[in-house]
Amino acid sequence: MANFTDFDDDIKDNPYTQKDNKKILLFLVPTLIVIGVIVGLYFLFIPQSGEKENAAYSIVESEENDAKKITIFYDLPEMSVQLQSPDSQNAVVKIKINIELSEMEDIKTIEGLMPQINDAVITHTSELSLDEINGAEGLYWLKEELLYRLSLIAAPVKISNLNFKRFEIQKTN
Repeated sequence: MANFTDFDDDIKDNPYTQKDNKKILLFLVPTLIVIGVIVGLYFLFIPQSGEKENAAYSIVESEENDAKKITIFYDLPEMSVQLQSPDSQNAVVKIKINIELSEMEDIKTIEGLMPQINDAVITHTSELSLDEINGAEGLYWLKEELLYRLSLIAAPVKISNLNFKRFEIQKTN
């Protein structure tokens, strides 16, 4: 027969016993709980960077005739629009604009109308040719036309001005 050894003898000789394992768990579990609570509080109370991206406006305060006036510059998302091209020369316009508002309450209205506003900008710009928006006169005309269209969509909210933050024409062949 084979010579079997008793494995229980190894446990008796082992310097680490069940009591030592309980002592380790006694310190390890509370430490892990404290770390979990600290991490949880960090994510609960520290603002995340993604929340700041949603704040797509800036406020400028000024005084006119001893009355405070605020101007809110609300950023619209950047849009890429392909222009009409009768010849084989294609062009894409990248537009980033902001609109000027005068009331904080208007921001929620504009955010609710954002699909229609984006549609109006894209639809109108895509109907233009490269020659129509080339140069300062064409850009001014586009600005006035977009301001008129966005004011109609946002009524009764008053959009006092429209500013181009980026206007880039990329010609593709």
